[in-house]
Amino acid sequence: MTSSSSFLTISFRPDLHLLIVRWLRDVTQAELQQGYSATLQAAVQHSATCWLIDSRRRTQSDTAMVQWLANDYLPTLSSQLNNRIVHLACLVAATWQPAETPATPLAVLAQEAPQAGQPFKVQLFGDEGAATQWLQANC
Repeated sequence: MTSSSSFLTISFRPDLHLLIVRWLRDVTQAELQQGYSATLQAAVQHSATCWLIDSRRRTQSDTAMVQWLANDYLPTLSSQLNNRIVHLACLVAATWQPAETPATPLAVLAQEAPQAGQPFKVQLFGDEGAATQWLQANC
């Protein structure tokens, strides 16, 4: 199963039980919401709680995007996926430096300390293999 638009591709790897989301360019707030809505639909369809989010082609973010993701989207994932913790491996460019380079909304959230009882876990990776290993170890 693969779904795509001009700014996002979503595919499911049944052998790894892994949802792979690749952002293809920087997006607007509306595209961000549309993309993550499509991602959740695919996750529900496949009961996928392990997501590889490839953000390497994105560099832009703003406070509204981060707030929507943190307050409106991520907290609802678990309840829509049989109350399971959702693991999100956020893939950033290997040369990305948090203090020096703009971050995507998910990368911004990955840098914050997790809150107790949070129904999702976000981790940053510069290497897709390491991200996949982390997902497989936690899902």
